[in-house]
Amino acid sequence: MNPIARLFIYILFSISILLSKNLSLLIFHICLVLIILIQKRAAWNELLDSIKPYWIYLPLSGLFFVLISLVVSKREISVILVDVLMATLRLSTIISLMTLYIVDSKSKNIFIALRSMWYSTKSTTFWIDKMILFLEMTLRFFPLIQKDWNQTQRSQKALSFNQKKTLKTKVLNIAIFIPDFIIINLQRTENIIESMSMRGYGRHPRRSIYPFVEFKLYDFFICSLVLVNMIGIHYYV
Repeated sequence: MNPIARLFIYILFSISILLSKNLSLLIFHICLVLIILIQKRAAWNELLDSIKPYWIYLPLSGLFFVLISLVVSKREISVILVDVLMATLRLSTIISLMTLYIVDSKSKNIFIALRSMWYSTKSTTFWIDKMILFLEMTLRFFPLIQKDWNQTQRSQKALSFNQKKTLKTKVLNIAIFIPDFIIINLQRTENIIESMSMRGYGRHPRRSIYPFVEFKLYDFFICSLVLVNMIGIHYYV
């Protein structure tokens, strides 16, 4: 399946969960999400590590909202509890679903599909190509920058530079280090720009794409079918 079609289906499913005002309809969506999670058993370990904080935070925030509502609102406690429960279930289901998408899908595949779709239009609009390239490079180099930052922090800790663990000391140490870190990465950025210029980027607006991911009729049919089903479910239920 085309990565764009896959993302479209996940977003539609999330919107459908968000629009589920009926408890039975919400339970139906939760069952579908559970079926998807069972099919993706290989990603459970990474999924649990990513989603565990949300499963702790959302019930606590719901409890906090119930306490505030009991003091401020004049609604019955049963209505408040049902509303908070429904909202917590919706948010938990949506977050679980989209976290599974992030864990199970590769972000670079989305940009390959976007570039393939743009390339198939035979458009010569250069700013679209630059925007896609910017997003690609951001996703590619942000983990590397984050890794460098964590490695530097561990090096300073190994050299006993951070003996004091007060919040003020941590903030001051980070503030002192940030300018040097930015300069180092600016130098890396200049090297990348120079390499791209030497390879002729910008002289010809249309870059080629490999592998070319075609948006087939099958993908369009699946997206349309999911959209029609979502509209039908919320219209008749």
